[in-house]
Amino acid sequence: MLNFFLEPQKNRFADEFIQLDIPRESSVWKLLGVIILEYANKTEDTQKVLKPMVMALTMYLASQYTRQRHAGGESRIHQITAYIETNCDTVSLRSAAAHFGYHPVYLSRLLPEKMGKTFSELLLSARMQRARLLLDHTDLSIEKIAAMLGYSNSSNFYRAFKGYYGASPRGRQ
Repeated sequence: MLNFFLEPQKNRFADEFIQLDIPRESSVWKLLGVIILEYANKTEDTQKVLKPMVMALTMYLASQYTRQRHAGGESRIHQITAYIETNCDTVSLRSAAAHFGYHPVYLSRLLPEKMGKTFSELLLSARMQRARLLLDHTDLSIEKIAAMLGYSNSSNFYRAFKGYYGASPRGRQ
């Protein structure tokens, strides 16, 4: 339970918030309602009643936090990589981090740890795979494909493509 409260202090990327996804049907909402009612309708025994209720609520929240952190880790990474692949034309580290509620520095450290690739490597891979599909299966010009993939000019696209595949995009058409 101590870790539950110390996590925002230990993790400098946590922004001092703990996010929990608690379903509406969870008993935590009922317990919270009872705590609020007890506090609003104070009696001489209110403190004696509230202490164990708040302790139970805290222990439940701590266990939920631990479960969600461990269970959601792998699927969250897959959600992040899918988001990068889907939005490779406009995504940035900052926008991806904001979308998932992370600090950009945290995300930039999480991806290599879990995926073995940096954000830039994942983005380049997604862009190059899409470029290859577009080059192989459409009649679009290289300049148009470069623009569709988020490159501000086609020379940057040429350089990236050649670095990734070892051949120019013209040689692929």
